[in-house]
Amino acid sequence: MTYAVIYFSRTGTSRMIAEKIAKKLSVEPVEVTDNRDWDGTLGYIRAARCTMQNKDVAIQTRGQIGTVDEYIVVTPMWCGKITPAIRILLQDLPKDKVHLIVSSGGGNLKERDGYLSVLDIMKKEKNEDQQIESFFGGLSP
Repeated sequence: MTYAVIYFSRTGTSRMIAEKIAKKLSVEPVEVTDNRDWDGTLGYIRAARCTMQNKDVAIQTRGQIGTVDEYIVVTPMWCGKITPAIRILLQDLPKDKVHLIVSSGGGNLKERDGYLSVLDIMKKEKNEDQQIESFFGGLSP
């Protein structure tokens, strides 16, 4: 089974999760960017508005995704939704081959249908490493 690990991160939490998973799978993680300034309080407000209004963003990838059996996509949750950049990326991936990993301060993603699996990693639970280990137990050999 071949995998690609793809992520978007505003604060670095999703990047850290993606890097841990990629290391265990011996693959290079691929970063998705949207060339938007989401930093600081104003960036947080812009991110919330963009997410709530389902605005499209132009995305770029740093690295090659390639053809694989399954995709592991790591994203923060903004306003109860996946980030605009990952929403755009997922338009080009078959949802039934995507393991979606969502990092949040607390709360579960509501839009879960069609994915191979969805894992919510909540910062407040402080069990990220255990969640990642459990996730690996569910991957196809």
